[in-house]
Amino acid sequence: MAISEDEAQTLMDAILDAIAKQSTQPGSSTADEMIGQWRAEVEAGRPIDRKLKVRGSPGLDELAGVPRSRTTSTGEFVGKQAYLKVEQLDMLLEALGLAFIVPHMMAFRLVETIERYREPDDDAPPPWVALAKTGEVGDPSLFFDRRVAEQAAAATAPLARLIDELSRKTGLRERLLALVADPI
Repeated sequence: MAISEDEAQTLMDAILDAIAKQSTQPGSSTADEMIGQWRAEVEAGRPIDRKLKVRGSPGLDELAGVPRSRTTSTGEFVGKQAYLKVEQLDMLLEALGLAFIVPHMMAFRLVETIERYREPDDDAPPPWVALAKTGEVGDPSLFFDRRVAEQAAAATAPLARLIDELSRKTGLRERLLALVADPI
């Protein structure tokens, strides 16, 4: 089923309102950053290449007293075309998936890969992963293990299912986030 421009605008408004309500909670800078990037992408529009030809008269040949032959110059310019509301909705759903679902799925897959390829040792504790930005090595929020990755994936699974359902019912491209977000 295709969705109309008005329906797409209504859905975007509802999604943005829900995100705005959630972004008042602490630790919601990801939502604000994601919305800011999405708005910038929408504002930039779709780039459109345009080629322009300009004919110019070089004037008279002073020695011969006759007009010189005409010249043509070509220039390429990039313009922009506004995205349709349906395209904006598609971009918003994609941004939601990338910002909230994919990082948790990647964390789970990373722990799963470490478990698969580590040396078998019954006495070894389960693997944990430490991510560190420059100067933040001791930050406990940058550590995770299988349990944390599974909890994060489970917490975002309803959003993944909602994005998949919205994509399917509105006729947008298929994402299958619910399949990759559910680690179990």
